[in-house]
Amino acid sequence: MPNASPLKPQWQRPLYLVAGCLSLVIGIIALVVPLIPGVVFLVLATACFSRSSPAMEKWLTTHPRFGKLIRNWQAGGVVPRGMKWIITLSMVASFLFIFLETQSRGTQAVVAAVLIAVLVYVWTRPEKLAKPAPVLTRTT
Repeated sequence: MPNASPLKPQWQRPLYLVAGCLSLVIGIIALVVPLIPGVVFLVLATACFSRSSPAMEKWLTTHPRFGKLIRNWQAGGVVPRGMKWIITLSMVASFLFIFLETQSRGTQAVVAAVLIAVLVYVWTRPEKLAKPAPVLTRTT
């Protein structure tokens, strides 16, 4: 039976699988660590799994909590307003921690510049799709 993977060289599948698993672990950790953008790593994991494990890709895109976020991001770069506020508050808390714990004004300035750039990017993303993302269903 031919392989359904879009990759021609077979040796790439395990690399994408490992990258997907690492991205998934980082994405899960990012759910509790404010400085790491969790959804970005979940989307990256989905992209890696699409090249290595269709079952894992389907599991992520149909996940009850994150599936819609991932599908909406893939369909149009959508970040819902509630998520934008969570990201903003997390970044402000992270910056306050860095500001209080770091004496280097240079480090504080670099972190502030990066966080501001990320927030500008996040807040310029659309909040809704023009057309709703298709709902995927799980089959076992």
